[in-house]
Amino acid sequence: MIQDNDLEYNSLEGLDLFSSRAEMSNYLILKYLLKTNEPVGSWVLKSMLEMKHITVSTATIGRTLKSLDVKGYTELVGGLGRMITAQGVRYVNELSAKVRREKLQKKMMKAAQPQNLQELLDLMSARKALECEMARLAAIRANSANINELERTVIMHEMSLDNSSDPTAPALDFHGKVAEASNIRFLIASLDILMNEELKLESRFLEITRERASEYALHHRLIAEAIKKGDADEAEKQMRIHMDAMIAALEELTSD
Repeated sequence: MIQDNDLEYNSLEGLDLFSSRAEMSNYLILKYLLKTNEPVGSWVLKSMLEMKHITVSTATIGRTLKSLDVKGYTELVGGLGRMITAQGVRYVNELSAKVRREKLQKKMMKAAQPQNLQELLDLMSARKALECEMARLAAIRANSANINELERTVIMHEMSLDNSSDPTAPALDFHGKVAEASNIRFLIASLDILMNEELKLESRFLEITRERASEYALHHRLIAEAIKKGDADEAEKQMRIHMDAMIAALEELTSD
């Protein structure tokens, strides 16, 4: 019987892509048929599922296979068993790609959960590389709506200083707007993950944002101006200065 890590049931548990064991069973059956490339009997498929800790009755496996036939994903070849169809191949390949993407996303989420300040610093270093690239891309790809949003958040940040109100929200919002201005969905989602995990770990992170509000507001103004001018090098430079200042502030915490 075929052994393939992609067929392991345990590796599918916890994925939002599958809402039931029946959906997982369908996927595992199609993956198995794709690997064999020859007719497979229902008893072999039933045994394969049981090896993956999915117990099904003979009647259930029969109904499952008939359902896959009706959908055009499999076909009965004489009395030899089922084979996957061209339509089934396309479907399972598309589903496999979604499985890989969701697994990657979950691994990224797990990796982006620092347990202490040193790991937070490591995360900030990764965020620095990400944000510098986003600032560069924003200067190249930002549209007028993006520019307006950047300017709005900078003004809100500066107004919070004048009014002696909490600058945290507009300060954090600015980084999100730079990401949006890059107009690359992966970068936007990646930054969102990193920032959320940072904030969950360290409440002092917010205090630093408040304590250095004037300095950070100036940084944001310079970054926004470079993006508005379309100066990619300057936007990247100013973002690097800003991120270095944030990392230096966090390093002071580790030495306390």
